[in-house]
Amino acid sequence: MLNTKLILLSQYPAFLLMSLLFLISYLAQRKRSAVKSVFSVLMFGVSLAAGVVCCFMGIQGKYWTLKTLFPLSMWSWIGVAVVAVIYVVHLIHAIEKKHNQYVMEKQLKKAEKQKDEAIEAARQEGRDAARAEAEAARAAEEEAARAAEEAARAAEEAAKASAEEATVDPNAEN
Repeated sequence: MLNTKLILLSQYPAFLLMSLLFLISYLAQRKRSAVKSVFSVLMFGVSLAAGVVCCFMGIQGKYWTLKTLFPLSMWSWIGVAVVAVIYVVHLIHAIEKKHNQYVMEKQLKKAEKQKDEAIEAARQEGRDAARAEAEAARAAEEEAARAAEEAARAAEEAAKASAEEATVDPNAEN
């Protein structure tokens, strides 16, 4: 029959490994997230305390002695393996999350670049339209100025012609 107390107390290496992983997690996250770093420190303390308690409870229960503490039993190896598998799964999930974040940022930059290009194209179209409008207005003004100049020349020529006729008519009547 399985002794559940032995199985539970044999998990002290797993708890110590977890405490080490939480310490590494704290060191990695301390500058990025205060909440996660506090959680890592708390979990480090809890898992370290659980590992020490399990170790000393096993010694007190005469499951092992200080001399036989370090050669791990099968249950201890199973606990270490479970912690290692959970950590690897967590690590894979974290890498996948970073990759997804990178891909999303890349897509956002691409979309922002396309948006900026569309805005610049619209601005250029507006500048071209304004330039064409200004050229059309300038051409209309020049045409109006030419027409006014031609009208002024025509009026001047008509005035000269009428002045010549007026000077020719008084001599002809005398």
